Amino acid sequence: MTSQRCPLCYPAAAQIFHLGSEVVGLWPEAPASLGHALVVTKRHVASWFDATEAEQREVLATLRLARR
Repeated sequence: MTSQRCPLCYPAAAQIFHLGSEVVGLWPEAPASLGHALVVTKRHVASWFDATEAEQREVLATLRLARR
């Protein structure tokens, strides 16, 4: 068991660009490229296909926000 907190569950406030009902949009601390964003479900899921339809819809909507 690790004592570290999940960085996706407990992001720094400055990283959050969207806090929705199903997902969180984050600017990573070390972006891989210009515009690099992370959009993660609030609920832990193994893959896109394990996300609910509501989570998938909000992920896509948040991607559009990140692009702007």
